[in-house]
Amino acid sequence: MNSSSRRDWLRWSLAAAAPLTYAVASAQAQFKHNPFSLGVASGSPNHHSVVLWTRLMPEGGSGTLPSALGDVSVTWEVADDEHFKVNRRTGQVMALAALAHSVHLELEGLQSDRWYFYRFQFGNAQSAIGRTRTLPHPEAMVQKLRVAYASCQRWEHGYFSAYEHMAQENLDMVLFLGDYIYEYAAAANPVRLPTGGWVTSLSDYRNRYALHKSEKSLQAMHAQCPWLVTWDDHEVSNDYAGWVRGFSGNITFNFEAQRAQAYQAFYEHMPLRASALTRSLEGLARGAEMRIYGQVAYGKLANIYLLDDRQYRDRQVC
Repeated sequence: MNSSSRRDWLRWSLAAAAPLTYAVASAQAQFKHNPFSLGVASGSPNHHSVVLWTRLMPEGGSGTLPSALGDVSVTWEVADDEHFKVNRRTGQVMALAALAHSVHLELEGLQSDRWYFYRFQFGNAQSAIGRTRTLPHPEAMVQKLRVAYASCQRWEHGYFSAYEHMAQENLDMVLFLGDYIYEYAAAANPVRLPTGGWVTSLSDYRNRYALHKSEKSLQAMHAQCPWLVTWDDHEVSNDYAGWVRGFSGNITFNFEAQRAQAYQAFYEHMPLRASALTRSLEGLARGAEMRIYGQVAYGKLANIYLLDDRQYRDRQVC
């Protein structure tokens, strides 16, 4: 790794470090509209750590904060109770402009098999309260695991009512198995308003994720418990395989650049660890892999294997 790549890697991976001086102090920011309009989420849990996520995007905005803001500091709080009175911890985490002002706080030093509550604050705005948990120790004898899975959520094909029922199940975690968004142009007979044209650019992907994450029932389920996420094809392009482009209408484009931008947008909107960007954001733009596969142990009760069935596959036969 050269010195430039190393500096970039440190920047991405240490975004949750101790507070420093940045272009805009969070205490100075004043918003007429909620900058936490996409909600909060947690994910990538283990027995001592979890990732807390949010993204700053005011309601009614263009899909991002003004780029002139640069990197900003966001306050986080974690406690054992929803009133933030018991074992409260707080600190600062960076929302990087290059990552659409998303936050990926890797919270360490937690007790195993415990529930926690969290929230964020930026300027005069405060996020919704989220609930998350650590996993049991890998050697722990565990009696039960309550888990649900979801996939294939296309905005204009219907409302996400299943999440309202899922939120009543008191789950330990959610597994999302791919197709969090669809890159298609508007459907011919949409249940609700169409989403626009084909998605091929970073801005397009960001806006499509923002549209999906504006769904309140989806936000509520993200705030209920940690998620383990993987992707399928529509986070990039229908039926793509490795470096072989999928079908995206009659649009001609640089698929390598599109894939890198789609992967970046996926990272920006998911509660993933910085290690998913194996060679930092700069490396991703140059064709580096993004690691989302892995194994998660839930005590001795279950091993969960997250698969990546797109990034390394051969061309599909049909």
